[in-house]
Amino acid sequence: MKRLSFYSMVIFAVIIAVYCIGGMTIAIAGEAKLVINPSEGKPGDKIVFMGSGFQAEEKIRVILNDGDVPYVFGAVGTGGIVVAKDDGTFILEPRGGIPKAISGPGTYVIEAIGDKGTKATAELKILPKE
Repeated sequence: MKRLSFYSMVIFAVIIAVYCIGGMTIAIAGEAKLVINPSEGKPGDKIVFMGSGFQAEEKIRVILNDGDVPYVFGAVGTGGIVVAKDDGTFILEPRGGIPKAISGPGTYVIEAIGDKGTKATAELKILPKE
């Protein structure tokens, strides 16, 4: 049986490490996440959405469904779309904050839906108006 040289073993180890790290990156990238800060508030309060695990340059809509009425969060001049950075993250600080025209207090599911099929959800607790 032929023995591998020291350099061949190092190259083999590097190839295995790159393969394993690449596999972990794919697994992590497949798990999109949405974080809402703060996770509760009153209508009109400022809010920030932070997403990760989306594809680079993916166009994302952040939506709250209030019964049959969808509310799309957006910043001025974006048409309700935020684009993920090269690392798959985004930050959206929507104008208007928590919608004032919400049907009432309660916990609502917010969806971040990308045009390349990536999706993440988080809950937003809306408190009663004062």
